Amino acid sequence: MMSGLRERKYLVLLAAMVLLATIEPLSVNWPESARIAGNAVVVAINVGILLAVFEERWQRRLAVLLVIFLIAANIVYEASSHRLQIAAIIYHCVGATFLAFAVAAILKRIFQRQAIRTDDVIGALCGYMLAAAAWGNAYALVYMLWPESFRVAAAISPRLGDWHLQRFIFSYFSVMMLTTVGYDDIIPAGPPAYSLIWLEAVFGQFYIAVVVAQLIGLRLARVIRRDQSLNP
Repeated sequence: MMSGLRERKYLVLLAAMVLLATIEPLSVNWPESARIAGNAVVVAINVGILLAVFEERWQRRLAVLLVIFLIAANIVYEASSHRLQIAAIIYHCVGATFLAFAVAAILKRIFQRQAIRTDDVIGALCGYMLAAAAWGNAYALVYMLWPESFRVAAAISPRLGDWHLQRFIFSYFSVMMLTTVGYDDIIPAGPPAYSLIWLEAVFGQFYIAVVVAQLIGLRLARVIRRDQSLNP
């Protein structure tokens, strides 16, 4: 069973990320006990990223350290009566670092592969989504420090007062920027948002072009080796 889970680790991670993206916006109207349970799901997904993405010992040690800081910052922010902003700042900084580290680990594994599997393709998709989440934390951090960097539509502006929904909204905004789709509900209105957006747009196009080319190259190499073995 464990070997089968390891073979499908990215599929499990993708399912967990979709679950998180579904739960987080809905948890705004939940009672406190249910929101605590929702936070437990977030912790479980972070642990899942550890198990699925980081295989080398030094990677896991660094990832565990980052997750500890991430969880501690979240607890301090949720438990403090005045919602300490410094805890939220630390959360977003560590969250962006942790997710970027996960993307780097996924890309490293993809480029070290000699043969491509279905789970590797799903892993590439997970890396794309994790990159969007990393930038989402960066946008949320910018909004906390320089709220004038964004112009937000009146329909969603009041919702940014809730930290959980704020995180989801900027993750949504990040996906729109990464895919270069873009909507006018959130618009960059000054630095440093401008710099983050063009960097993310370039990264998104580069990721798709390079990773897809690598996957296709591995697939072609596998077909060529198979044909050579059949026709020596």
